[in-house]
Amino acid sequence: MNTSLPPGPSHGLLAERWSEPSTLTLTAKRFAPSKLAVLLDTALEIGLDPASVLAETGLDAEAVRNPFTLTSPLQFLTAARNAVRAYPGTDLGLRVGSKLHATSYGMFGYALLCSETGRHVADMGMRYHRLANGMIPIRWVHEGDLASWIFPEPGLLKLPELDDALYRFLIELQFAVHITLLKDVMGPWFTPVRASFAYAEPAHAAHTVHLLECPVAYDQSRHALSYPAAWLSKTPRMANPVAAAQVSAECAKLMDELRFQANITQRVYQELTRTPGRFPDIDAIAENLGLTSRTLRRKLEADGTTYSELLASVRKALAIDYLSTTLLSTEDIAGNLGFSDPVSFRHAFRRWTGQSPREFRLNRSALSGGAEARTDDARSALVTS
Repeated sequence: MNTSLPPGPSHGLLAERWSEPSTLTLTAKRFAPSKLAVLLDTALEIGLDPASVLAETGLDAEAVRNPFTLTSPLQFLTAARNAVRAYPGTDLGLRVGSKLHATSYGMFGYALLCSETGRHVADMGMRYHRLANGMIPIRWVHEGDLASWIFPEPGLLKLPELDDALYRFLIELQFAVHITLLKDVMGPWFTPVRASFAYAEPAHAAHTVHLLECPVAYDQSRHALSYPAAWLSKTPRMANPVAAAQVSAECAKLMDELRFQANITQRVYQELTRTPGRFPDIDAIAENLGLTSRTLRRKLEADGTTYSELLASVRKALAIDYLSTTLLSTEDIAGNLGFSDPVSFRHAFRRWTGQSPREFRLNRSALSGGAEARTDDARSALVTS
């Protein structure tokens, strides 16, 4: 349903930064199950089996109803993918997003509710977006007489198994969430003036117009939800400067915790790669990070990984680099990677890649073309496998 729209704003008068939920570890269990609970309730309403929706998430309906369960972005993404594939309709994102109110987002939601102005709401939404367990980055721009929320094209998203249907679910979820949250904060009168989608018109276009309460156009240059810029100075219904400052401070603390948690895996990886060929054990790394080994194990588990997995990842990356860029023998590479003997290294490398070191090196040479292929005989004298 391509409805006639007023002329769109120019792009680039003010390009705000994207929020950064994608920098979070997808497997890190740090979020309350509120969004998953809404997804599950919506799935029940449309006749989907809860167990099927939660397949491969490691959760059941009881865990999702438990407010003390911690969930990860990947668990929500997996459940959403299951629901999208099982649902015969195309409007699931709108259905779920319209049920996610400010109270679904804990401290972040309350920060929005007591903001001092519409502009503060937008700034708060960007600053603390990570707390919402978001799957995609967002940004807002003030262009001329419009203030618009912009949502990304697929190329900006680093999400596993992201097909067209799941992508549309995530985009329309964002449109519906923004409509719902902003009405919670500002009042039912706060409706957009236009909505633009970068993809083709879907079967549920009429439902989209009904939910968004504004003209809607498809096949546009970007996904955008636009409001009058003059409304940025409007006062939210529950505006409270004192409460806003207090809640913002709490959100800042939560953000610091997320940043620390998000850096744990990276910091361990850095410790493991600091001196090639020397891999400190978890006790040594924990001491360097000012933690006990027990605490470090727990934090890595919350990030969805372990010391052993990170060590294997480092060894694999180094092995591939050695085999691709040097003529070191298998024995030398095994020694550099801390393996007790070449046989152990060969077994590990086949487990990582499905190939022996020799097969990997020869296949890489063949892909690189004739110049490198001509050195195969020289390599064969050095490589034992």
